[in-house]
Amino acid sequence: MRRNTMKTATLAFAASLLLAQAAGAREFADIYTDCGLGALIAPRTPAVAAVTNVTFDLGTTAIISNVSSPETCQGGKALAAAFINDAYEPLEADLARGQGKYLDSLAVLAGVREEGKTAFADSLRKNFAGSIAAEGYADRSRFEKAENLYNLVFQQPDSRS
Repeated sequence: MRRNTMKTATLAFAASLLLAQAAGAREFADIYTDCGLGALIAPRTPAVAAVTNVTFDLGTTAIISNVSSPETCQGGKALAAAFINDAYEPLEADLARGQGKYLDSLAVLAGVREEGKTAFADSLRKNFAGSIAAEGYADRSRFEKAENLYNLVFQQPDSRS
């Protein structure tokens, strides 16, 4: 019995060291503001993001996302994905017009600099038109269409901040 307890404690300690080393690449405070649920809910308000992460699960999700997928902690990709999924139809309409508040919001969520928004919208509109003209596009599910748009957004020329 004591041997199992000791083995469990040793494994837990080793895991915590591994997490600490992986988390060390990023400032610990940044993990609580840039990663996890807090970053999704309040990407532009670090204090709210940190409080959300600590309140929700003592920051465990933030630390895990930093370790398992650090690239998700560097921007609003998850937030942009949620926005595209929730607002696909109005985004589609804005892309057809070439402008609109949903397209503007998407550019902000994707991290596009102010001076790059027009080029971003034009390029995305052109690529999106090619996608919807492809055979079988109309038969895709709403989710597949949203996923396609997400992929197009993050394949755009680098006009991000």
